[in-house]
Amino acid sequence: MTEKLYYRDAYATKFTARVLDCTEEKKHWTVILNRTLFYPEGGGQPADIGVLGGVRVLDVHERGEDIVHTTDKPLPVGAEVEGEIDWEHRFDLMQNHSGEHILSGVICGRYGCDNVGFHMGKESITIDLNTKIPAEDLPYLEEKANEAIWKNVPVGIRYPSKEELAKLEYRSKKELEGQVRIVNVGEYDCCACCGTHVKLAGEIGQIKIIGAQNYKGGTRLELLCGKRALQEFRKKNDVSAEVGRLLSVPAVKADSAVKNVLAERDELLQNLNQLKWKYFTLKAEQVPEGTENILFFGEGLNSKDLTHFADLLLQKGAKRAAVFSKADEGYVFVLLSAEKDARAYTDEMKEPFGCKGGGKPDAVQGRVAAEKKALKNFFADKEFLIAE
Repeated sequence: MTEKLYYRDAYATKFTARVLDCTEEKKHWTVILNRTLFYPEGGGQPADIGVLGGVRVLDVHERGEDIVHTTDKPLPVGAEVEGEIDWEHRFDLMQNHSGEHILSGVICGRYGCDNVGFHMGKESITIDLNTKIPAEDLPYLEEKANEAIWKNVPVGIRYPSKEELAKLEYRSKKELEGQVRIVNVGEYDCCACCGTHVKLAGEIGQIKIIGAQNYKGGTRLELLCGKRALQEFRKKNDVSAEVGRLLSVPAVKADSAVKNVLAERDELLQNLNQLKWKYFTLKAEQVPEGTENILFFGEGLNSKDLTHFADLLLQKGAKRAAVFSKADEGYVFVLLSAEKDARAYTDEMKEPFGCKGGGKPDAVQGRVAAEKKALKNFFADKEFLIAE
């Protein structure tokens, strides 16, 4: 049985312990100590990492009454070793876990719902609630949770008796047996939890909701707390400042400036499309009367352009029209046919040009890895008029 020092003091970083067992498993070793500060993965909280006797602790988990440390090198059984947890990693988890408790408590208290899922990832936290949270309520919920931080509410931990527990209103995702550990944050939350937490809510710094989506009939929220929230704000502030600089406006007006740029872009694209289609009409009118097969090469044409131009060529009287546009590697194309099955051409282009694509008897589209000269020769052999 391993003594859990992290429950005595979540802020302690160094300890000494005796190695009870060390077993090689695959490419790592599993080490059991008589006591440890390393918190094992559990309750949605990731494991601590750090150093133990000069070797790296990569993961920690519970196995019965033992805490098992996964290390990159072995440790001698019976040896007294010094351990040190990665404090930055631990405190990040404490900030985010305590912040999640407060927000979940505020939400569940307001809506009478349950937190049915909790995951603390490397980038953010997600909590799953079995009710739909209106988007317009999120700012209030976020501010209410941060209120606990502004008041610097104490985060208390206790182990109530069965009698006390029976009278206590607390959150829990499952039926609990044995001694229950309760984490209480004033009026904001009371929850059964095995994780590590800050002593005062002020240490969390900030609770920020960064995403919300419908999930399994309820709501999934994504949030950041503590240093993670600060880093996210800094990153977004830098982005908005850079956008403002590029558009020569203050950062607070960057969104309006971007909307104006997008509106101008849409207008330019509309004008460009009109010019392209006039150009296609002009080129189609230049095709000699009686032309049955025609091949055209262009640049910067999308699939809609290719299809529209090929259709104009058929309207001009051609029976088959192939339009190719230069791509990063080779060409993209559309081939329309009023008579012969158009798929026959893509089949013939597979071996020499690595043609990828397909379609219906009257229309195919795809991509080829070929040079213009080779394509010209291929279609010239099939009596296509070459146009550019």
